[in-house]
Amino acid sequence: MAEIGNLKKIASQVRRDIVRMVHKRQSGHPGGSLGCADFLTALYFDQMQIDTSDFDMNGIDEDLFFLSNGHISPVFYSVLARKGYFPVEELNTFRAINSRLQGHPTTHDNLPGVRVASGSLGQGLSVAIGAALSKKLHNDNKLVYVLMGDGEQQEGQIWEAALYAGSRKVDNLIATIDYNGQQIDGAVDDVLPLGDLAAKYRAFGWEVLEFDG
Repeated sequence: MAEIGNLKKIASQVRRDIVRMVHKRQSGHPGGSLGCADFLTALYFDQMQIDTSDFDMNGIDEDLFFLSNGHISPVFYSVLARKGYFPVEELNTFRAINSRLQGHPTTHDNLPGVRVASGSLGQGLSVAIGAALSKKLHNDNKLVYVLMGDGEQQEGQIWEAALYAGSRKVDNLIATIDYNGQQIDGAVDDVLPLGDLAAKYRAFGWEVLEFDG
């Protein structure tokens, strides 16, 4: 297990990367990115079993991560670079023309660490379920992680996927929701209140943990 002090230092550097990227381009989503810096740092530098030296799209015998709320790409890119997937210097190209680091992660430029194009909210959970089922079919005992935003919980596809995963006992999947109460059009409670989100997932057969991140 990584030392907490070291994780804090990495997360602080990730936050600096986020601010520099967004400020340089005067474009991007800093709020959600900054809020998920600790989470993604802990995931990539402590929890996930991954091989950064030989990235491939299949991810056999290693843990997988999918970013559903793709607009928080600055934190994703920073963590990938700091972990060694690609040079840290490439962060300077964020949202530049012909850069591999666009506003939402894509796969067409073969950026190491990115296995799915994201940004169309509500799709990430379905993708992660498919990857988790594939691992089960191939007797691969590694885990699949997915990060979602709270605003995208208003999408119908999320609940189709949540119902399927719960009913089929997809127990090699860990889904995290960044419940910060804000979305692009304002407060989540003003746009479309989610009610007791934890109770909804529990009703769909999920084991739910809640904590202040």
